[in-house]
Amino acid sequence: MVEDKQGWIFESAKYTMIGGGVGLMVSAFQNSFQTHNSGAMGVFTRTGGSIAYVAAMGGIFAGVKEYSRISREKDDFWNTVIGGCASGLVAGLRKKSVPAALGISVFMGGSLGLFEYLGGFDGKMGELSSIEREKALKQKFADQIDSTYL
Repeated sequence: MVEDKQGWIFESAKYTMIGGGVGLMVSAFQNSFQTHNSGAMGVFTRTGGSIAYVAAMGGIFAGVKEYSRISREKDDFWNTVIGGCASGLVAGLRKKSVPAALGISVFMGGSLGLFEYLGGFDGKMGELSSIEREKALKQKFADQIDSTYL
C-alpha cells in the first residue's frame, strides 16, 4: 500500500507535464496573435507565463484530487470538487484578488465536481446504453439521497 500512498505525487507530476504541453499550445496561440519582433521565441519570452500557469493548474488539480482520495479513503466526486477548488484558488490568486480567488475556486470545484458526479472523467456513462445510463443515474441519485438522510 506504500505505492498507493505516494500515488498523488505521480498523478501530480503526470498532469503537470500534460498541463505544460497544453500551456505551450496556449502560449503559441497567444503569441500568434501578437505583433512583435521576437519571432517563434515569443512563445517562451512574451507569453511563456501561460505554460507554467497551465502546468501548475493541472498538477495541483490532479495531485490534490488524488491526495484527497487517499486521505479520505473514498473514490467519489468530492475528490474532484476538492481538487477543482484548489486549482481554482491558484487561478484566482494570479489575479491578486481574494474575492476572485474564492469565486473561481467555487466555480471550478463546483463545475468539475458536477461533471464528475454525472460520470464525466471516467467515461463510465458513455459505455452504457441509454436504458442502462438512465438506470445508473436513478440508482446514483437514490444512493446519494439515502446516504444524505440516513
